[in-house]
Amino acid sequence: MKEKLFGNLNFDKIGSDPDFKEDSVREIIILPMLKELGYAQENIIRSKTLQHPFLKIASKKRSVNLIPDYVLKVGNNYAWVLEAKAPNQEIISDDNLEQAYSYAAHPEINSIYFALCNGLEFSLFKTFSTRQPVLYFKLENIYENWGKLTDLLSPRSFQTGKNFIYEVKETTAEYENQFDYNRRSLLEEIGVKKQAAKRHFGVHGYFTRQSWNVVAEYIKNYSKPGDLVLDPFGGSGVTAVEALMNGRKAINIDLNPMAIFLVEALLTTTTIRQLI
Repeated sequence: MKEKLFGNLNFDKIGSDPDFKEDSVREIIILPMLKELGYAQENIIRSKTLQHPFLKIASKKRSVNLIPDYVLKVGNNYAWVLEAKAPNQEIISDDNLEQAYSYAAHPEINSIYFALCNGLEFSLFKTFSTRQPVLYFKLENIYENWGKLTDLLSPRSFQTGKNFIYEVKETTAEYENQFDYNRRSLLEEIGVKKQAAKRHFGVHGYFTRQSWNVVAEYIKNYSKPGDLVLDPFGGSGVTAVEALMNGRKAINIDLNPMAIFLVEALLTTTTIRQLI
């Protein structure tokens, strides 16, 4: 793989070669990698000019331009950003990491990944988690890492452009007994029940709050009694409450005191809906 991509390039000499600069990294290292990953010429966007969404210069409020080296396009969306650096530049931390992140997080790009390459090393980060790279390797070891690189960054690895078809299947007694989690029927529109008293979602204005009966119907349709229901963004605890009320177990990950109170109360009373 190394010879296929880079020929007889000697990585030991790159770091000490004063003529091997960022432009060499782009043409000799990065472009062969992108083509081998499966990106056509029209999907490799070079030096795209972006306006900084917040910063302006001086009193005239001139826009600050951001120019990523490469933006990789899959379908109509930008999948990831790649920033080239000279061999003496850091690609794991420091300002270069922040620079590449600013491109990936830009509203016009909003990509899943961003990567940096300095001709000797390659690092890949998720845009929403920059503490540790998802993938890091020295380019001289690219053969051992090519499989994972392809799994993460090849065009076919992204969901863009794929169509999903949901098959609606009639519910029968036999089907209920088998309970195939992957073939549950889609629910018809569920009317929101009015509550007699102010319910838990009146505590705050979080925009994804749902009426308890809507959550309950989804729990009953997509799980069996005794199943474990996880809500990793527990909010006020409606998912955990309705899971327990309908014979399921529940894990509610949230430190909201109201959510903790509701779940604790449910353990001692069946009239919890009067409280929320």
